[in-house]
Amino acid sequence: MPTAPKRIIVPCGGGGLASGIALACPEAEIVIVEPEGWDDMKNSLAQGKIVPVGVDAPATLCDALQTPHVSPITFGILQDRQVRAVTASEGAVRDAVRWAWEKHQLVVEPGGAIALAALLSGEIASVEGTVVVLSGGNIDPVLHAQIVAEQA
Repeated sequence: MPTAPKRIIVPCGGGGLASGIALACPEAEIVIVEPEGWDDMKNSLAQGKIVPVGVDAPATLCDALQTPHVSPITFGILQDRQVRAVTASEGAVRDAVRWAWEKHQLVVEPGGAIALAALLSGEIASVEGTVVVLSGGNIDPVLHAQIVAEQA
């Protein structure tokens, strides 16, 4: 990028990737995205203390982001940076996996596509200088083919 990013949208499970990016890019607005029902970091940031995922958390395709509670270290970093946290639905994640393939031939696992899901669904607005982190391609080939074949 010719200039530093203004906003970075990051998948979040335990917060390691997001907190590392927050430390590396102190001038950027950091927005984390978690699966619906697995939003322990979002809830922790809102309540100012670590809150575990509920015992009734729903199934999610974003298995890489299924953390029962966040780390005190990552929570502290993200809290200090005053990051914004949102969630993305399973449908939005499926749409993002499909979009990444159709538009760029990228194989992205659901948890790695969740930041893109939040952007494409309109949960997060696109502004000039936005970077979306796509992380991980560990998806079962059959599941990927099924998602790609779905109608939007």
